[in-house]
Amino acid sequence: SFLQLFHELCFPSVCGSAPLNKLGTKIVGGEGAAAGSWPWMASLQHNSEHFCGGSLINNQWVLTAAHCLNSTSDLIVYLGGNAAVDPNPNAVYRTVSQIINHPNYNNETNNNDISLLRLSSPVKFTDYIRPVCLAANGSVFEAETTCWVTGWGDIAENSENGFCRCKMFC
Repeated sequence: SFLQLFHELCFPSVCGSAPLNKLGTKIVGGEGAAAGSWPWMASLQHNSEHFCGGSLINNQWVLTAAHCLNSTSDLIVYLGGNAAVDPNPNAVYRTVSQIINHPNYNNETNNNDISLLRLSSPVKFTDYIRPVCLAANGSVFEAETTCWVTGWGDIAENSENGFCRCKMFC
């Protein structure tokens, strides 16, 4: 089942390790992230254009939103970079060999808006490419728990697209 596959894929031993992340005090709002700060972030691209983000959960699977996906045609996953469009020596690209949407995904309501992407070949973990840790079943997060939200987008008006991070309360 989707949930069993999801659980089996989501707990690699190196998850959540970001050796290049030099976090300091941050405020609510976006700011640029240094290369390697969030090594699990993925950029989903068509024709070299970023259209959605995702998170690497092991060496061959990316977790993303189901509403982002129609098919594997021309879909590229960009990993290891800190700008969605700028090439760099730490980045790798992979095509997608399989898309598995949550079986109860509803594209009208976006309920169960989650999907797994199988990369065409595994990636090697580096300081710039590592999987995220996912919460275990039954995890509880109290109100106002501080967390980080990362994504690809503008960090200020008229800025270049890049990798940003925001501190927020969950």
